[in-house]
This record gives sequence, C-alpha cells and structure tokens, in this order.
Amino acid sequence: MLSIGLIACENKKQTAPKKEVVENTNKSIFWGEIIFSSTIVTDDSVLAASLNTFSPSRVDIYLDSIHFRMIEYGGTSHGNVIINKQTKEVWQLDTTKKIAHLGEYSDLGDPSGVLKSTMPDHYAPTVELLNETATIAGHVCDKYRIVRSGFIPENDKAFIWVARDLKFPSSRYDIQTEVNRSAVPIPLYLGYEEGAVLKLMVQSKNYSRTFEVTELKANYFPNGIFEIPENYQRK
Repeated sequence: MLSIGLIACENKKQTAPKKEVVENTNKSIFWGEIIFSSTIVTDDSVLAASLNTFSPSRVDIYLDSIHFRMIEYGGTSHGNVIINKQTKEVWQLDTTKKIAHLGEYSDLGDPSGVLKSTMPDHYAPTVELLNETATIAGHVCDKYRIVRSGFIPENDKAFIWVARDLKFPSSRYDIQTEVNRSAVPIPLYLGYEEGAVLKLMVQSKNYSRTFEVTELKANYFPNGIFEIPENYQRK
C-alpha cells in the first residue's frame, strides 16, 4: 500500500501541467524483474515504527506484455498479486492458506477523459530538470525536482531519478480483493512515464523516504511466476 503522508489531496490548481521535454525518445521498454527498496530516515522513532509497520520495505515486480506480478515484503497489505491484462483478472495469493482470491483492479494509467481533465496532477507530474546525474542499478539517470504532483503533499520536497535508456510500461494499479487492498510502489504510481523512475525521494518536515530500484533483470521470469500454483484453492 502507499505509505502514510505520500498521498496528497488533489491539487486545487486545475491547469494542466507542462511536462518536461525528454530529448532521448529512443528508450526501450523494460520487461523482466524490478526490485524496489523503501527506506525511512527520521529522528522520531515512533513515526519510523509506524511507517515501517504500514508499508513494505521491499517490493518485487515482474512485467511482461500480458502479465503483472507484485510481491511485497513487510507492511500490512501483504500484496502478492497476479494481473492478467488480457482477461482483466487479478488474483491475490494467500501463501499461508494456499488460497487464490479473485479481485478487481483499477488502472490509473488508463483513465477516462473527464477524470484526467479534472485531476491533471495525478496523471503527469510537473517536473524540473536539475544538473545532477547518478548511476542506479547500472543505468545512468537524470535527477528532476517534482514541482507539482497529486501524490506528493504540497509542503514536501520530492525528487526523481529517471533512466536515460529505458522506460517501464505503464503499471499504475490499485488492487482490491476480499482479503486486502494493495497498490504498486509510488514510483510507478506517480505517473512520470517519459522514462523509468529508478529512485524517488520525498522529504517532509519529520522524515525523508526513499524508494529505489536495487536490481533490474531484463527478460527474467522465474518458472511459474505468472501462474497460480496447482495446489491453491480459487475463490
């Protein structure tokens, strides 16, 4: 699930944001394994405990042209989901009880025109290119400041590091089943799709939080990663 304090109410300014122009338009679409980590820095031990309890510290994502798989480690949502984009199905796997729960999902990357026009900051953040670069998971990234976003509180500072050579396919899913609700990591949910966001840092008054891709394996799909195990009951 998205961490406390990272989802802001819709920005009251309804003017459509201007996207930063990306010079390199030949970025390849990434398919394979993406591993995200989440870290918190704060002097408030109670806040740190609360955030660490609520949100996963690691999220593994697997993507191909048809499927999306997400496995969360830590946190309260215990997301372990398989999405089939052809059948429009999502399954939540309960690995303890060996049950697969059929659920529903929404895709923020495929909104109606009316919704997109009324919530522009939720679909494309306004960013400013900074004169800084970093190499993350083996890829050179440019650093941007997020000027405005529907997912970043107005008083917080936020920065993203965007890969120069690759993009992630739009994967902005919110998943609901009878056992839980989960959402993709905020770097995917953010809506910046001109390049793969390999790192996101949000600095608030009381803490800073960093989401970072620690490993990328192109075209890597463990055996059965998009399949419900045969010994699972389907509900």
